Amino acid sequence: MILRLKDCHNFSDFRKLAKLKLPSPIFHYIDGAADDEITYARNTSAFDDVDLVPNVLRGVENVDLSTTIFGKKLDLPFYLSPTALQRLFHYDGERAVGKAAKKFNTMFGVSALATVSVEEISSMIDTPKMFQFYFHKDRGLNDSCLERAKAAKFDVMALTVDTITGGNRERDLRTGFTSPPKLTLSSLFSFATKPMWGINYLTKGKFELPHLQDFVKEGTSTNSSIGNYFSTMLDQSMNWKDAEKLCSQWGGHFALKFFKIR
Repeated sequence: MILRLKDCHNFSDFRKLAKLKLPSPIFHYIDGAADDEITYARNTSAFDDVDLVPNVLRGVENVDLSTTIFGKKLDLPFYLSPTALQRLFHYDGERAVGKAAKKFNTMFGVSALATVSVEEISSMIDTPKMFQFYFHKDRGLNDSCLERAKAAKFDVMALTVDTITGGNRERDLRTGFTSPPKLTLSSLFSFATKPMWGINYLTKGKFELPHLQDFVKEGTSTNSSIGNYFSTMLDQSMNWKDAEKLCSQWGGHFALKFFKIR
């Protein structure tokens, strides 16, 4: 099957292209969810229940989709949410997503597990930026992430509160996905049949997690599953007082980030 970027006209097309381009463990990491993925399926199907009711005879020569959130005006009523490990999916990673956010003037959410630093992202784009914060056991790491995001003039801090323990990502268990990726007997064929991914991964700059690498080995120099990272490195005692203190330290727009389980 030959599918090119110009042949992609909707989400399903892009998903098919990603499956063709990415080694199986990488694709299923970004495509998958926890356990039997029931919540994932329900959240996806919820969009099918949304009806768009047009207001006719209103004149549409000038369409304005802009909105204001956290005191920032965006040209689109949605933003690019934080996603970890983006350079696994494409060698440009957060650099490319940040450029897209700037092009369409919307907010760019950057994960604590980003593969490009907040400093570099801030030097590239001047559109609104959100830093997604994981509350680690290592308070030095927490302070470092906060101060770096503040110095890089990020506009919003979003504390993730729904991953105190890692989800049981059964797809990752089956494919053997880790960060950084490692070859196993079961995944070797998949990596071998996607040679361009391997060439780009090895030649387009070292894979790093710049916000973590001076503090932890997980996900940097040691192969680790994402579930193991969450379960061992994040502080499971986090509570409302911790959130209040973090908000005070940040001193700016602050949000709690979590997924609704239906």
